[in-house]
Amino acid sequence: MSLTSKIDSAEEALSKIDLGRVVRSPLLDVAIGVALTVWGLIPTSMPPIRYGVDHSPGMVVLSGLLLATAPQMVRRRFRVPVLVLTYLGAGVLALSGVRLAEIPLPVYVSGVISTYTLLVMLPRRLRWAGAVAVVVGGLTAALGIGGGRGGAFAIVAVTVAALTLLADLRGSRSELNLFRADRLDQVRERAAMAERARIAREMHDVVAHSVSMIAVRAETAPFTLAEEGDELGEATKREFADIAGNARDALAEMRRLVGVLRADIPDAAETAPQPGLAQLPELIEQHPGDVDLDVVGEERELPQAVDVSAFRIVQESLNNARVHAPGARVSIELAYRPTLLAIRVADNGPAEAAEDTEGGHGLIGMRERALALGGWFTAGPGPHGGFLVQAGLPTE
Repeated sequence: MSLTSKIDSAEEALSKIDLGRVVRSPLLDVAIGVALTVWGLIPTSMPPIRYGVDHSPGMVVLSGLLLATAPQMVRRRFRVPVLVLTYLGAGVLALSGVRLAEIPLPVYVSGVISTYTLLVMLPRRLRWAGAVAVVVGGLTAALGIGGGRGGAFAIVAVTVAALTLLADLRGSRSELNLFRADRLDQVRERAAMAERARIAREMHDVVAHSVSMIAVRAETAPFTLAEEGDELGEATKREFADIAGNARDALAEMRRLVGVLRADIPDAAETAPQPGLAQLPELIEQHPGDVDLDVVGEERELPQAVDVSAFRIVQESLNNARVHAPGARVSIELAYRPTLLAIRVADNGPAEAAEDTEGGHGLIGMRERALALGGWFTAGPGPHGGFLVQAGLPTE
C-alpha cells in the first residue's frame, strides 16, 4: 500500500470518529484523572526540595496530591464534591509544609478543570458571575504569591474564566441555531398547511360539481323516465330520493370540512373560478420574459383536479423565474403520456430558487399539489445551468 493510500485510509478513519462522543465519554475523565495523578506522583521519587520541604514527602503530601488529582476521574458525575476535594488537596499540601508557590502544576491543572466543570453547569447569570469571581480571586492570590508561580496562578484563573465564557458562547450559538431550525420548520409547516387548504378549496370546487350533478340527476331521473313511458314503483322513487339526499349530505359535509381547512383564506377566493391549462397562453403572455411552450403527445381532456394543479405548478414556476431569474428565458414542456401528465419548466438563469414560505407558495406549494394527486415533484439546478422544475401528475 502506498503512502498516499495509507494517509487517505487514516483520514477516512479519523472522519468516522465522533469527537463529541469522545469528549463526553466517562473514559476520557478517567484518563485525565489517571494522567494528573501519575504526573503529580512522579516528583515524589525525586529530591525533597522538589516540594519545597526539608523532609521526604510523607503520607500527608501523598494524600494531598491524590485528593487534588484523582477525583477528576468522576468530575462530571460529582462536580461539587470533586471541586471541594481538589481545593482540599491543595490545602493539605500547604499545611504539610509545601509552600504555596511550589505546589505541583498538576494540582493547578486539576483546579482549572474542576472549577470549569462546575461553572458550566450553573445558570447563565451565575456562570458569568462565577467567571468574574474566579478572575478576581485568582489575580488577588497571584499578587500574594508573587514570582513565577504567581503568574501561573493568574494564568490559571484567566484560563478558567475564558474556557467558561467560550463554553457559554458556544452553548448560546447552539441554542440559537436550534431555535432558528425549529422556527424554520414551523414556518414551513404552516406554509404547507396553508397550501393544503388552498388545494382543498380547489378540490372542493372539482368534487362539489360532480356530487351536485349526482344529486340533480337522481332527483330528475324519475321525471325523465316517466316522460319516456317508464313507470317507477314507490321503492325505486325512494331509492332515487335517497341517492339525491346522500349526495347533498356529502356536499354539505365537504363544505364544512373545507371551511375548517381554509379558515385563513380570504373570502374573495370563495367564488373565484379555478383556472386550467386552457388559460396557459394568457399566463405566458403576462410573463415579462421570453417563454417557449412545447406540448408532447396528443392533448386530451384532463381530470379537473389535474388540470388545476398543472396550471398552478406552471404558474408558480413562472413566478419563481420572474423573481429569482428576471429576464431569463423559460421553457415549458407538457408531455401527455398514457396515464400521466409530465410537466417540465426550465430557465437559463441562476441555479437557485427561494420558497415563499410566509405566503405558502413556492416549492412547498408545488410539491404539496403533486403529492396530493399521488404524483411526484422535483426542483433544483438544471443539468445545463439554470433552475429546473419537474412534476408528474397521474391522469387516471
